[in-house]
Amino acid sequence: MFIAKAGDDVGSVIYISGNIAVDVSRRFITLSKKSLVTEDIVAIEFASTLDEVGVSYTVVAGYVAILFGRSRRSDDIDFIVEQMDMDSFLDLCRVLRERGFDVMQGDICDPGSLRRLYERYLAEAYAVRFMYRDVVIPNIEFRFAKTLLHKYSIENSLVVILNNRYRIRIAPLELQIAYKLFMGSNKDVGDAVFLYTLFKPILQRNEIRGWCEQLGIDCSLLEEVAESG
Repeated sequence: MFIAKAGDDVGSVIYISGNIAVDVSRRFITLSKKSLVTEDIVAIEFASTLDEVGVSYTVVAGYVAILFGRSRRSDDIDFIVEQMDMDSFLDLCRVLRERGFDVMQGDICDPGSLRRLYERYLAEAYAVRFMYRDVVIPNIEFRFAKTLLHKYSIENSLVVILNNRYRIRIAPLELQIAYKLFMGSNKDVGDAVFLYTLFKPILQRNEIRGWCEQLGIDCSLLEEVAESG
């Protein structure tokens, strides 16, 4: 029986670790986890609802590192979704309600309340927050793709298959790493270094440098990690 080791390249599949494999050509990542954290459960339920309704999205920010095993918690899980009109948003909220979600800034059962959320938050590039059942933290931070980076993240997202059962789309790793460096807090930089170290065998370093240049930041920290690794 063949047991893949980290760094092994089998066709277009690169084994990052014992529980992570990347199909480079298909832009798929398979991930196995012995147990799911609360962030996983909330993200899975929300992502599966978006897939059910047919809404394009990507997950960004801290949860991406948590998904792949970084040991920390997050107050929110950031979903960037394609632009939708108000009626489509109302339809989505109906399905979310059926799946156990509630909106935190209004009443998910009241169309008038949801319309106000659309006009005052989503249409103005602010986020709407959803909570799953009785879980207040973490909650879902839901916003429309308004910037070129948002749209790029959706159009070039990676599909993560978790435990051969669940499906979540995440932002391109190179952009995710650069943007985390741009955010600049110790937590954000830690996320960037974690992802960079973990996925170093498949990352396009020129792409990371290009995003860093576009964001006006220095990525030398990551280069130091690469040299020491």
